[in-house]
Amino acid sequence: MKKTIYNSLSILAALLFVVSSTVVAQQSDYQIQEDFRADYSELVNRVDNAVSSEDLEGLNADIDGLEADYSEYSDIIDAALYPETFSDKISDLRSRYVASEQNISVIEQLNERIRGLMDELDQFRDQMTELDEEQADLKEQLDRSSANERRQAALIRQYRQNLEQRDAFVTEFLENLMTKYQSMDSSTQSEIADAAERMEDNPVDVLKTIISEYTNIADQGSDLSSADYLGMRAQHGYFADVWDRIGDQLTNTFAPDSPVQERQEVTDMLAAWQASIDNKLWNALSTSFNQNGIELDSFTGSDEFFDALGVYVRESSQAAVESNSEEDYEAYQNFANYWNSTVKGQWGEVLVQGDVLSTSQMAEIDVQLGTWGENAPPTSNLMFILFLISLAVILGLVVLLVTKKS
Repeated sequence: MKKTIYNSLSILAALLFVVSSTVVAQQSDYQIQEDFRADYSELVNRVDNAVSSEDLEGLNADIDGLEADYSEYSDIIDAALYPETFSDKISDLRSRYVASEQNISVIEQLNERIRGLMDELDQFRDQMTELDEEQADLKEQLDRSSANERRQAALIRQYRQNLEQRDAFVTEFLENLMTKYQSMDSSTQSEIADAAERMEDNPVDVLKTIISEYTNIADQGSDLSSADYLGMRAQHGYFADVWDRIGDQLTNTFAPDSPVQERQEVTDMLAAWQASIDNKLWNALSTSFNQNGIELDSFTGSDEFFDALGVYVRESSQAAVESNSEEDYEAYQNFANYWNSTVKGQWGEVLVQGDVLSTSQMAEIDVQLGTWGENAPPTSNLMFILFLISLAVILGLVVLLVTKKS
């Protein structure tokens, strides 16, 4: 009886041991699976939330470590992940790491570009501020120096030099913008737009500021010449050309929420700038011609200016045909000298750049001037006088012969 009880207890103990071992084994497998899930999730979060190269440091090695730590339990993990596998999870983690690394590289490059652009804009604003302060000081001195003509002339020269420096500086800035953004594709625009959200100012804002300042200069211009206003119009023409080329790219990049409105605002500002220039340009041109003895018909635009020149040359040429006087010839010489030496010689380039006169229009005036030049020289009276003398001599001889025969 005791033996039977002992045998039963032995069997029961063996069964309990087997069951206990199975439960322990199952608990161990489950713990491995849970540990893997936890470690994997941690690495996924670190990879997905990385925003800099520093955040990625050591992650690649940690992924290698995860694979090494759990590779011997891959079968156990595969059973828990089915239909996915341990290898799938490791591959996915590596793909996430590569994608994150690439994205961070792009972002850091864009950040570097934005930082560089911000530095450029800061330098540009500093230089413009210096030019503004210098110009304001010169303007104030000009206003106070009206009684001293020599000093006023010197200040006007400095004022013009300031305008020229500003034009050169802005032109360099615009050329730099064209180089960077003229051929930029939409994908790059979108990437830069995301990074540019951190900028307080951007190229579009800077361009608006420049246009506004140029408009003020045109409005406040004091004692400036036709050449000065023609230079302003040439600068406006260059500015407008640059905007036509890269305005879409700039607004799509730096004002992605309202590109159409931004483009229209800049376009309107350019129109206002030109109006401010033209408000003084046409009167200055008319005054310059009048001061040189050339009275043109009134004009308030490029086409009217060209028409006034043509009318003056054609009418003067016709007058030379009709009267053929010394005064007509002097008028031709005066206009030809002023046209060739000043209008074409000094203003020619800015006339074309500012869309005041085209090269073909100037060539047309040249042709008409050539016709005037042919008609202008007064015909010599020497031949007529010699003819009268000859006729008088002949008549005298005839009278003499008749007298002798009588």
